[in-house]
Amino acid sequence: MSVDDYFREGLLQKGKVGEEEIKGSLELAERFLERAKGNVEIGYFDVAFILAYNSMFHSARALLFSFGVKERSHLAMIEFLKEKLKENEEIRNFLNVLDSYRISRHAIQYRGDICSKVDALEAIRDAEEFLEMVKKHLKHRS
Repeated sequence: MSVDDYFREGLLQKGKVGEEEIKGSLELAERFLERAKGNVEIGYFDVAFILAYNSMFHSARALLFSFGVKERSHLAMIEFLKEKLKENEEIRNFLNVLDSYRISRHAIQYRGDICSKVDALEAIRDAEEFLEMVKKHLKHRS
């Protein structure tokens, strides 16, 4: 499916998105990241992984908002950002990671797949790096 198809189907929508929405999404990313770390400490690796994914999702959502777009689909958001940021290889690489985590999160959340401590810690590390990268990118855009 193309990005245009996502807009036609209402999975992406152009709209007025202000700095408050961007800031709010970054704050959510930070909050989910901290909660992911806390869940590793108590051995809830599956929950930590899902929270790390949520952190990455909200970091990506802040990027999406910077283009004046809102989402109704995680995949549509990722595909839109890959297209819009195709020149930024570093961010594109993290968007690919986010997409693979999207699939893993689905398996953990809906099928009850097991998540190891190593997987949870890797997801947390990626979420931290992605959040910082997004903040830096947004700062340079403004």
